[in-house]
Amino acid sequence: MKNYLLLLLIAVFTFSCETAAPECDDNPAAGYLATADGKVDARDADPSNLEIWDKYIEAHNNRDLDLIASMNIDSTDLGAFRILGPKGQLIMGTEGQMEALKGWFEGGSPTWNTYFSYTMKVDGQQGEWVISGAQVKQTVDGEEVTSYDITDVYLLDGKVGAFWVYTRAEVPQE
Repeated sequence: MKNYLLLLLIAVFTFSCETAAPECDDNPAAGYLATADGKVDARDADPSNLEIWDKYIEAHNNRDLDLIASMNIDSTDLGAFRILGPKGQLIMGTEGQMEALKGWFEGGSPTWNTYFSYTMKVDGQQGEWVISGAQVKQTVDGEEVTSYDITDVYLLDGKVGAFWVYTRAEVPQE
């Protein structure tokens, strides 16, 4: 009888131990990127990318042009550092960005308040992405205006390589 109890105790102990599931790339993709060649799977990426983008936005709110410039990468597999603005603007290179920011900081005094961020990796691409939403307040023609921006940020080697900004004006509340 003692042997049965001992075997039962060992069996309970053995099967009650938890083991972590191994990482598996066979999980369904969280999303996709549509290309000319079809849809390419997109998956969750490194969460530390969110910290990089938060630091970048904080540097904008603090008007720290040196920090912003140091967080940019000169070029990536997608090409030279660039920003594609919400009104079709194309800003090329860190120097172009610094010039644009100086004027915007002085004239518009923008501030960003991030309300969501998500990081993803597109299968077959070198870098990773952060998709982020922020409420942006700035002065336009002497009046404070608010918009909501969605930004697609391409990161490579822990640095910002490019980003695309889409904006929507705040809808007046009745």
